[in-house]
Amino acid sequence: MLTTLAITSALLSAAFWAIASIAIGRFLAGGAVSPAAATLFKNSAAAFTFLLCALIFGGHWPIGDAWAWLLLSGFLGFTVSDTLYFAAFKRCGVQTAATVMLLNVPLATVLAVPLAGDELQRSAVPFMIVVLVGVVLVILDSRVAQPDADGDAPSAATGSYWLGVLLAIVAAFAIGTAVPLGRGGFEGVGVFIGAFIRLAGGALGAIPIALLSGLRRGTRSGSEIARLIEPAFAAPGPNSVWGRASLIGVGCAVLGLFPYHYAQRELPSGIATTLFATTPLFTLPLTVLLGSRVGWKGWLGTVVGFLGVMGIVNQSGEEATQVRRMLGPGPDVRLTSQGALPRRQGARTPSFLRALPPLREEAVALEARPSAPFVAVARPLLDNVDSPGGEQAAVGPVLFGGPLGSQPRALLQEAPAVPFARGHWADVPFATRLASGGLLLGTFQPITSGGTGYGLRLALESDGPPALDLGWAHDDRSDVLHGFGRAVPLRTGGAEVLWVDDRDGDEVPSMALYCRHLSALGVLGSETLIDGSVCDCCPPSLLELPDGALIAAYRHRSEENIRDVYVSRRDASDSPWSAPQAVHDDGWELASCPVNGTAMATANGVLAIAWLTGVGDAQVPEIRVAFSTDGGRSFADPYTVVMAGTLGRVALIATAESPSDDRFLLVHLALNDEAELTGLDASWRAGLVRPDGTVSEFSLIADVDGSRPNGRLDLTRVSPGTGEAIWTGANGLVSAQLRCGPAQPAAQ
Repeated sequence: MLTTLAITSALLSAAFWAIASIAIGRFLAGGAVSPAAATLFKNSAAAFTFLLCALIFGGHWPIGDAWAWLLLSGFLGFTVSDTLYFAAFKRCGVQTAATVMLLNVPLATVLAVPLAGDELQRSAVPFMIVVLVGVVLVILDSRVAQPDADGDAPSAATGSYWLGVLLAIVAAFAIGTAVPLGRGGFEGVGVFIGAFIRLAGGALGAIPIALLSGLRRGTRSGSEIARLIEPAFAAPGPNSVWGRASLIGVGCAVLGLFPYHYAQRELPSGIATTLFATTPLFTLPLTVLLGSRVGWKGWLGTVVGFLGVMGIVNQSGEEATQVRRMLGPGPDVRLTSQGALPRRQGARTPSFLRALPPLREEAVALEARPSAPFVAVARPLLDNVDSPGGEQAAVGPVLFGGPLGSQPRALLQEAPAVPFARGHWADVPFATRLASGGLLLGTFQPITSGGTGYGLRLALESDGPPALDLGWAHDDRSDVLHGFGRAVPLRTGGAEVLWVDDRDGDEVPSMALYCRHLSALGVLGSETLIDGSVCDCCPPSLLELPDGALIAAYRHRSEENIRDVYVSRRDASDSPWSAPQAVHDDGWELASCPVNGTAMATANGVLAIAWLTGVGDAQVPEIRVAFSTDGGRSFADPYTVVMAGTLGRVALIATAESPSDDRFLLVHLALNDEAELTGLDASWRAGLVRPDGTVSEFSLIADVDGSRPNGRLDLTRVSPGTGEAIWTGANGLVSAQLRCGPAQPAAQ
């Protein structure tokens, strides 16, 4: 979400950079210091400043390859771009160079698609052309190329002027590449720490640049290094880096980097770069006041270019950044290319659909993939393990975003002391990518040798396998069930871990719901009891809301065996969990556990919860969905979206293709032809639901058999309108991509 503070920070950074550009330009006009030496001095001073701030204020350091991305981004943005930008001043002038740098906006917007996973809005392309028109007008302004009264303006030589323009263009390309590269490494990293690493990359990058310059001029490497660092040891004076003009420029540049890095971390790449590019609007009046002459083309081109920049902002939207996942090579088996899936031969529309809200003509297209190339799956040594009865292990897959390579791999080297019969419903691993870059893993393991108790074991993978064992998620080591783990990454770089716990085994009901905080460094906080009476075998769900609050949804169990869905909310990390409250009074009384958890999703200020319940004396199964517009503090009456003919096992994501898209994609395990679960009589089906209660037709994803491993499915959102489902099939893991049709206006 765009915030006023982030936008203001970006504009303030542009203003400081405008003052710094003019001051450094006038300083470099003396010719005593090279642009590369000025860049090294600026970056070294800035890096030292941010290092002090990092040591004083602390923050999360990057993990794994985030270091490389931050260093590379700093090299491109602070070494290459700044050096070329400064070199352009004496040839084409500060105003022309700053305006040409507007090109980094469309460049960053386009490059952010492959580099950072941002979404390119086609409607922004015309505004990119407007930016180009504005830049061309400034370049063609003959008055900009004339020297000013002080002789500090660009050379009038045509060749020198166009060389300056070319240098500014290459600088724009460098910064346009640096922003999306740096933003990816910045996730979950402290502002001061991330800025220090990028600036360190910028300072160190001056050395190879100097060596390359020496090769071009035929000088020795030592001479070039000396030429690079000598200005820092020179006496103060007008043409020294310790002179007034230089110190003003470097000081403003350093001050501008504080809001710059905050905005870069908080804003999508295209929008951040756009706001940084407002520098020409600040340099224009300042250069005129200092004696530079700008013709009408220069004024018009600057304004036109900025209007194009603002157009890109308006078209980019608030949720431009999307998670991009990489799948390994492998042929896709396309079930359908567009529209809803055709119904199976002989299938009929169940009569209960006539009692539901009106069906909407919205499509869910599907693509099935073989399991071999699917890599975003954590299955640590779970294959080929049988229970004593010969039944295949009851292990469900786990799905999460983030590229992991091209082949599946073992993430944990698990070696229990005794053979472990994996046949429990709670035996489902989970994995989530933390904002700090680490991969948090959770697995179900025996607590004692020869015992019957199971526990939840955590591990953190920072720089590749094997993962670091963090120990048990729970303090209790009694020989009972601790399982059905869930975890959500937090913006602080850590995570919140949730699980059900049977440590009070003598009580009836005995199962409780616990959670605890895990820091980015793998340190566990204290345990918190959310609810002391929950279902034995119903997985809970946990979600972080846009405002940073956490909400847990689960199946409560009363002493009378009423198994309704409850929620508890925590507003901030230092706030207590709210008292559990029912989402709706279903009154589902059941002596045994239904083995059916909840599913949650949120988008555009709407929170949705889906669950299975039983109705009436006949316990007719229904899938209900309830919506909240106040972050789960209250819920409207739920809608029944599937009635009878279902086993539940719901999964839910928000499609959110635009701020007005209020659709949620729901998957459930349906009984084909309303039959009992035998053989191949069940199937995964997907449909769309809205907060107004309208429901699309449910499309077939795949048939499943009646074995326990096949009764689980994970669903994740990978891009606007697209989700990825994964489940255990007869021959291993199977995945399918679910793509929703264009959003239609809500039903009246």
